[in-house]
Formats: sequence, C-alpha cells, structure tokens
Amino acid sequence: MTHSHGTIKRTDADFLNQANTIAAECNAHKTDWNIDDDRLNGFIALLTNANNAYTANNNLAIKNAITSANKKAAFGELKHALGPFVNYLEVNSHVPDAALAAMGLRPRHHPSRRPLPRPTEQPVISVRKQHDEMTVYAQRPGHDQPNSTVASAHAHGFMLRHKMEGDAQYQTTVSTRLHHTLFFERTDEGKRLYLAAAWINPRFEEGPWSEEISEIIT
Repeated sequence: MTHSHGTIKRTDADFLNQANTIAAECNAHKTDWNIDDDRLNGFIALLTNANNAYTANNNLAIKNAITSANKKAAFGELKHALGPFVNYLEVNSHVPDAALAAMGLRPRHHPSRRPLPRPTEQPVISVRKQHDEMTVYAQRPGHDQPNSTVASAHAHGFMLRHKMEGDAQYQTTVSTRLHHTLFFERTDEGKRLYLAAAWINPRFEEGPWSEEISEIIT
C-alpha cells in the first residue's frame, strides 16, 4: 500500500519491518521530535498486536483459521492507523527530512522555496540554573527576557557548544527549540562552564557564534 506522503511496504514482512522502524525511531527521538505520548503509545500498542499476530500465524505448529483471522484484523487496524501517523510526522516540523528518509518515508520537498541561507545574526544567550541543571536560552539582541518565539528570521533553532574548565574540547548540541537544558553530576558542583551559541538554518548550517559566557555549576 502506498501513502500519499510516504511509501508503505507491500508484503506483510516488509510492511511490519517498516512500521517497527518508524515506531523505534519515534520512540528513540520522541523528546527531540516533540512526539505526542498518547499518539505514539496508541500506535505502538497496535504494532505490538500486529507483531504478535504475525508471529503466531507464522508458527506452523499453531497456525489455523483463528491465527489467520487475528493477523488479518491486527494488520487492518495497524494499516488504518499508520497513514494518519505518517501524516502527523510529515507536518511535525521537529522531525527532520533525513529522519523521514531513514524511516523509509519520502522527505518533504519545497521546490518553490529557495533554501534559507546561513543566519547572519549572533544570538544572545542567558542561563537559568537549578540544582544539578542549567537551562540555556538563545534570543535576539534587544530582548531582555528569554522567549520561545524570539528567534532570528532564518533560524531553525540553535547550536550550543560548551565545555568545563580544564576540558580540551567543546561538546555541541543542536536544539530546534530556543532553549536547552544541561544536566550535571553532583561532583560537577563548583566547576566553571563555558558556553556559546549560534543560530542554525533548516540545513543545520550555523551562523556567527555568540560571545562566550561562563557560569558556575551549582
């Protein structure tokens, strides 16, 4: 069966393999992709039922008219749910095109749009600290308060680089939101952390880096 926004495999085995891949990828990235838990859990429940029914019907020792009917019903319910679930992934801007391709779905294409250039503006970063964690906000110059909607016009999110005093290399993280929370161990308390950020476009190309700031981990 072929869906308008993605290719769904035809054979039972291929269809089930693709559905399992979609569920596994969504479960692994559900936070980054902002996947709705209820929607994902409902899909996984139908997928589990289909997997069990397929396995039972492939077992020659127990295969019969009942296992065949159970498999047909389970696959029907899963196929009925998969189309809307793929639509949901397509319109979810947190799911990258590369991820859609990895799940066997056609990536979004916008032939009428020119790719956005690299951002040219530096973000300003600010920090809110709690015990053992630090939330970093990226915002445009001139906006005093962190705001999830205040971003550069060409920004798809931001890239954060950070390292503790004494570390040789920076660690980098990409966030498609305008804030990112870092978590620390108790043994990190009192250490100084250096941070900088840059806006990224939808192709994850970064613009100029912000001024570096430093914070003490509490």
